[in-house]
Amino acid sequence: MKIVYAASEINPFASTGGLADVAGSLPRALAHEPGVEVWRVMPLYHLVAERGFHPRDTGVRIEVPVGFRTYAAEIWVADDPAPTTYFIRRDEFFDRSHLYGAPEKDYDDNFERFVFFQKAVVALIDALELKADVVHCNDWQTGLLPLFLRHGVRGMGREARERTVFTIHNLAFQGIFPGSAYSITNLPFLYFHMDGFEFYGNVSCMKAGITSADCVTTVSRAYAREIQTEAFGCGLHGLLSRLGPKLVGIQNGVDYADWDPGTDQQITARFEPSKLEGKQACRLNLAHLMGLPLKAERPILGMITRLTDQKGMDLLAEAMPEIMKRDVSLVILGLGMQKYHDLCRQWAQKWPDRFAVKLDYDTPLARKIIAGSDMLLMPSKFEPSGLSQLYAMRYGTIPLVTAVGGLDDTIEQVSSDGTKGTGFKFSVYKPAAMLASLDQALGWFCKAGMWQSLMLRAMQQDVSWTKSAREYLNIYNQIAPKKALPQT
Repeated sequence: MKIVYAASEINPFASTGGLADVAGSLPRALAHEPGVEVWRVMPLYHLVAERGFHPRDTGVRIEVPVGFRTYAAEIWVADDPAPTTYFIRRDEFFDRSHLYGAPEKDYDDNFERFVFFQKAVVALIDALELKADVVHCNDWQTGLLPLFLRHGVRGMGREARERTVFTIHNLAFQGIFPGSAYSITNLPFLYFHMDGFEFYGNVSCMKAGITSADCVTTVSRAYAREIQTEAFGCGLHGLLSRLGPKLVGIQNGVDYADWDPGTDQQITARFEPSKLEGKQACRLNLAHLMGLPLKAERPILGMITRLTDQKGMDLLAEAMPEIMKRDVSLVILGLGMQKYHDLCRQWAQKWPDRFAVKLDYDTPLARKIIAGSDMLLMPSKFEPSGLSQLYAMRYGTIPLVTAVGGLDDTIEQVSSDGTKGTGFKFSVYKPAAMLASLDQALGWFCKAGMWQSLMLRAMQQDVSWTKSAREYLNIYNQIAPKKALPQT
C-alpha cells in the first residue's frame, strides 16, 4: 500500500495546532504497518529553517499553472524524522513569518497559495513516479486536491486515478473565497454549483473535499455525529448527513515515542506509573517558572489553548471570579483574541499569587504545563478531537472538559465512588456546570490516595496511534483500486 499524506503543516517542521500533530504522528504509525509505504508533502515554510531543520534540494523542478500564470516549484526532501517528507518550495508563497496570516488577518492570497500547493502535490506525485494507491488530504488547504488528481494541474485530465481520503480536523475553518477566484483553479466550471463546492456564491474548499473525496473522515466518532447537526455543522450539516457510511469518525492518538513522561527530556524530571516522584518535581518547576507559590493542598490547573470563544474563554471569563474563590492556581498559555489577552493581564494583576499567563505559542512550556499541572482545563464549546487531554492523561494530569466531540469520546467521567474514570466532564455550557465539575475534582484531589489511583488509571490508558492507524488502513484498503494488504 502506497500512501501520499498531504497537509499544510506537519510537526516537527511547522505547526499552528492539532493538524500538524496528527500529520506528524499518523503517517509514522502507518509506516510501521507491514507492507505500507508513506510519503508526506507540505509547503517549505520559513518556519522549517527556524526550527532547525534543513531539508535538501532534490534537484527536481515542476511547473504549476495557477489560472493564466505558471510558476516553477522546487522539490526538497527530509528523511529524518521518518517517514520521508517532501517540501514544495516557492518563496513568494511560503517564505513568510506565519503559515496562514498575521494574528489579526489571514493572508489575502491564501487561495492562490494553496491552489498552487495542491497542484504542486499532483505534479510531485507524477514527477517522482510515486504510483500512490491513496492520497490522504487534510482540511481546507487540501480540499481541492481530489479534483486536481482527477483533472490534472491544467484541468485537461490525468491518467492516474489514486483514491482519496479527506479528513475534517475542524469544520469551522472552511477556506471560503470569492467565487470570482474560481478560474485560478483551471478546473471545469461544472463543479461550481450547490452540489459541488459553491457555497452561497463563494468557493468552499472544505466543501470541495467533502464532495470529491472517496471517503471523508473526522477526528473522533462524536464529532462525526455532531457535524451532521445544525448546531455543529457550520452550514454543511445537510451535505454531511447525506454521506452515510462514507463519513467515518476515527479518534486521534498520541505518538508514544514523543509523549512519554518516562523518557521526555523536555521536562524537569522523568516519571512513570510505578515511580511518580518526578511528577512533583515537574509541579515545583512549573510553579517556579510561572512565579506562583506552591502549596501541596492547592492544585495547579493548566490551560494550553487558543484564547477564543471556541476554546471556552467566554465561559472562563464568566466563571473566573468564582474559580478564584476556590483554593486553586491557574496557568494559561496561548494566543488569540485581543480582548482575552487584556483580560488575562488583568487577572494576573488581580490574583498575582494564583494566576499566571504567557501570551505565546511556546512548545517547551506547553510540555512543562502538561507535566506539572494537576488538572488540565478544556472548556471548549466544540472540540473535534482534542489532543491535549490525551497528552495530559499520559502525564498523570487529570482533564476537566466539556462533554463534546473527542473530549467526550476519550474521557471517562470519574464514578461516584472514585474507582472508575479518567477525568471530569460537564455537558451544559454554563459557568455553574463547569464550577460543579471543578468542585467535584477538588473533592477528590483532597483525598491523596484516591487522586493517585485516578492518576494511574489515566496514565495507563491506551491512547496510542496504533489502533487508529489500522482503522485508516482498513479504509485505504476498502477504497484502493487494488487491495494491497488484507484488512486488519
